[in-house]
Amino acid sequence: MDKTEFEEYLVNVGLKGNTIKNHLRNIDKFEKLNFYDLNLTEENIIKILKDDEINNSQRLTLSSTLSKYLQFSLMSNNKLVDYIKTINNELNKQYVKRNKEKEYNYSKKDILKEINRFYKEGNYRAYIVSYLVYYFNTRNADLNVNVCRSKKYAKDEKDNYLILRKNSVLYIRNNYKTSKTYGSKQHEVKSKKFLESVKYMLQDEDIKCTRIFDGFTNSTNILKNYLPYGLKTSDIVKIILSEDNSLHQATKIGKKRGTNITTLEKSYNLKV
Repeated sequence: MDKTEFEEYLVNVGLKGNTIKNHLRNIDKFEKLNFYDLNLTEENIIKILKDDEINNSQRLTLSSTLSKYLQFSLMSNNKLVDYIKTINNELNKQYVKRNKEKEYNYSKKDILKEINRFYKEGNYRAYIVSYLVYYFNTRNADLNVNVCRSKKYAKDEKDNYLILRKNSVLYIRNNYKTSKTYGSKQHEVKSKKFLESVKYMLQDEDIKCTRIFDGFTNSTNILKNYLPYGLKTSDIVKIILSEDNSLHQATKIGKKRGTNITTLEKSYNLKV
């Protein structure tokens, strides 16, 4: 297998450096599996990838690389593409099964108790973040918000905001995973504790807007420090649905989160 020319091909089709390195590593891994030095055909690739020594995740990664190598070699990859779809379907089934069987050590009541503890202890940033996740079923990106004293300062239509009002807070989401499908979302929060927490973030009168986090690159690790029991945002949604997986509850969550019912059914313990 010609790795040098394959690398040039990957560069020319616009793949990034790390992706190219991964594909080249996969070529090395595949060659080690090809004990008998079989000819590089779709049938032989699939035969080799069915080896018991590797799992479906590894098969998926290797088959993706080999599919590209066949394209590079101007050879058919139709059967390999079908094989990739089969592996994907099997992995999805396993993922759904794991999610629906997963049990958590915490209940909705535990989470609410912890959210209130954040407020009582003056950890207002954690209170704001946890409140948004619990009541609006947000993903990580939704929590990268700008806290502003007035809507006139919310000028970037691609950003997320918490806008301070006299008796409430306006939560605006422009930048979230499914925004292209569901558009901008706005929610008015009338909770007094939430209002006081947002006011605390703007206690310096010179501050017109302030980001709730200075940096948000590794959001999952950052949020662990601000969510109840270090749970992920998706875990909290799953706990809520595990206690009430009715179609009514799922519809409410789907609307707030920007998720269709099919996705909730597959990934979030929904059983309807």
